[in-house]
Amino acid sequence: MQYTANYSPFSADNAIADIAAWQALLPQSLEAYHYHLAFAQANIEGFKTGYITVFSEVKAVFIAPVFVMDYALDTTVQGKLKTYTSKLRSLFPKLMSLRLLCVGSAVTDSAQIGFNSQLNAEIIHTLNQKLEEIASIEKASIIAFKDVTEADLAQLKSPLQGFGFSVIDNMPVAKNTVHFNSLDDYLASVSYSTRKGLRRKMKSFSQLRIEEHNGMPPQLAEIVQLYLNCYEKSELKFEKLTQDFFENLAKLMPNNCRFVLYYFGEKNEEKLIGFNCLLYGNGVLMDKYIGLDYAKSLDVNLYSLSWLHNISMCIRDGFHTFQSGQAAYETKLSLGATLEQTYIVFKHRNRLINPFLKLASRVLAYGNFDAALKTP
Repeated sequence: MQYTANYSPFSADNAIADIAAWQALLPQSLEAYHYHLAFAQANIEGFKTGYITVFSEVKAVFIAPVFVMDYALDTTVQGKLKTYTSKLRSLFPKLMSLRLLCVGSAVTDSAQIGFNSQLNAEIIHTLNQKLEEIASIEKASIIAFKDVTEADLAQLKSPLQGFGFSVIDNMPVAKNTVHFNSLDDYLASVSYSTRKGLRRKMKSFSQLRIEEHNGMPPQLAEIVQLYLNCYEKSELKFEKLTQDFFENLAKLMPNNCRFVLYYFGEKNEEKLIGFNCLLYGNGVLMDKYIGLDYAKSLDVNLYSLSWLHNISMCIRDGFHTFQSGQAAYETKLSLGATLEQTYIVFKHRNRLINPFLKLASRVLAYGNFDAALKTP
């Protein structure tokens, strides 16, 4: 059977057939075509995006987003080592940053690889040829697959290893199964110390006013500033989102995007002190972005209260899963989450350098810097 592959930009003008292929091959995904389009149209600095489709004659049998960027090798490094790698990167920028072509997305919890029931060797061969072609045009020295799920890895690992790819653990995705009839039922599911702490923090709900907006929220500029507060504080930085991204998201996904706004203070002095941006559908509530006014949000324990409100929305709206994404694992585990492992599949296009990249990837892997993920 003959297979061909296309590389396309995300565009509002793309044929309806292309969007239909996404829906057919990723029918349950909340992070589908319009989500990627919101990112692409926001012109996020440092990223070039598109997607690859593999066809059997005229039928799409594989589809996945891709992006190109200059990747800092110490992106996942945290703690004291980050100080040294940052200095090394400033002294030797070419040594510590490599041009990357990656299957996946900067803004998804998993790679969002869609395919028919089984990937055969010919499809992977066609995909690899297209990736090599794009990498040559983009002058990318590394080809990688980011946030590959267990199920996808089972089909990708063996054929990709034949093309020189290696596999390492990446950041897991945190999820809570929501089978509760009430918030009290949820609280009963966590440990005594966590439950006691949450009940104490819940008293601050009386100081807040909460609004939910499906689609476009008010005060978008303030929402973006709250997001930037968290971005600047985080050690783990990848993409820096813009107001255009959040606006695009609300416009393109009005029936699957929800902004929850948290207000604090007396009515005439009320202030927006936090928000969550969530995707929802197919029984899943997915927490994508949070923003906080740290001067006020810490006083009322807003992170914990926003978590409880998200669980309450799941119970109220019938969502069976609350997906809180990557990072902050110690807190999420204490709040009843389970972790689903994801993986990075990668290679350097220079076979002589590839073994050294494999060694470096093991040293710089995220799991080495998060105590919650370290095996006792």
